[in-house]
Amino acid sequence: MQKQIRFFLLTGWLIPIGVALIYFGRWITEIVVPTLKGGNFDQLYDLHQVRYLDTTSVCLAIAFAWVAIGVFRWARRQTA
Repeated sequence: MQKQIRFFLLTGWLIPIGVALIYFGRWITEIVVPTLKGGNFDQLYDLHQVRYLDTTSVCLAIAFAWVAIGVFRWARRQTA
């Protein structure tokens, strides 16, 4: 059980990265491409009612914090 928890703490940051990639891809396909084809940016954002870039930013911040905590835990174990 201890190994599974340690493995999750080391690799769990991939989950928010995956969610961020999905939301960023959806932003490109549902907002950017139609805007480049002549759509109205504001209407597209109002139509979807999802803040794609905000969600992407939050997920990236969570992943960065997760990696930073993992690195600090690893460094503390190496110096002890």
